[in-house]
Amino acid sequence: MKLTKVLFCAVAILALGVLPLSGQMSGQMSGNGQTHTKPTESERNELLTVRLLVWNSYFDNDQKQLKKLIGEDFLTINPGEEHWQDKAEFLAGAQHFAEHHGKLVSLDFPKTEIQEFGDVAVLYSLVRITMESDGKRESLNCRSTEVFHKREGQWVNTGAHVDSGR
Repeated sequence: MKLTKVLFCAVAILALGVLPLSGQMSGQMSGNGQTHTKPTESERNELLTVRLLVWNSYFDNDQKQLKKLIGEDFLTINPGEEHWQDKAEFLAGAQHFAEHHGKLVSLDFPKTEIQEFGDVAVLYSLVRITMESDGKRESLNCRSTEVFHKREGQWVNTGAHVDSGR
């Protein structure tokens, strides 16, 4: 009977000691001990507005706006491509789209979840997009993960990963 109580106490102590760590290991804590939070409604609206501005600026080939919205350290991974694009290549892609008479027909984000870690926010989205280029129309349903970093009071896009959703 005594041994059972000792084992029970040992297991309880171990469990209590491990439980606080489980929150850290489940992703609720960032590496610096900062807990991620859901953004306020105002922050969410600000992030969604900036994100939409990035996408529209790309398809409108608004180089001036893109240069403000995209960080110098920007990286993007596009579906089916092994090469990752940096800021210069991303800007060149917008230019190329415009040169081929590219036009954004529709853009919709039916679902977006946001995790905020202080001055960093990660947006996970489902994306529906229709565009035209050289007279050909193409519609895509994909997923997007985008990273925004608040710099000098402004959200700047520092990374994006878009996949086919398959």
